[in-house]
Amino acid sequence: MKKFIFIISLIFNGIIFGQVTSSPAVPQIEKEDKNAPVDVNKIYENPDQMPVFPEGILAFRTKFEKAIILDSVQPENGENDLKGMISFAIEKDGSMTDLKVTGSNESFNAAVKKAVRSIKDKWKPALYKGEIVRSRFRIPLTMSKS
Repeated sequence: MKKFIFIISLIFNGIIFGQVTSSPAVPQIEKEDKNAPVDVNKIYENPDQMPVFPEGILAFRTKFEKAIILDSVQPENGENDLKGMISFAIEKDGSMTDLKVTGSNESFNAAVKKAVRSIKDKWKPALYKGEIVRSRFRIPLTMSKS
């Protein structure tokens, strides 16, 4: 009888104290419909042909390295590496807009923004279905301040 009561109490404890968790719905990634007409106002994340900097991305990185000034950047929490993500839109005329820099160090983010804004060269814009479109360009960034 004691075993029976013990088993029943285990079952009821599982029912009473059991936790039901519902995970949030996974957001659906908007896929670009290949049959839809080209939207002139949309910023395309994955165009058929990505934008190209004159003389290539290495030329952009070289100009960025010459333009960035890290004198005012103060490492936070003893960090040796400064990390961030540069994101900007390339317009249909090849200009950069909507510049965003994300990273944990605000002074580094500000220095990166200033350096990127100083690069005035126009990009060759992206192509989607053979038409020139606006597009998003992202560059991961890691620098050691030594």
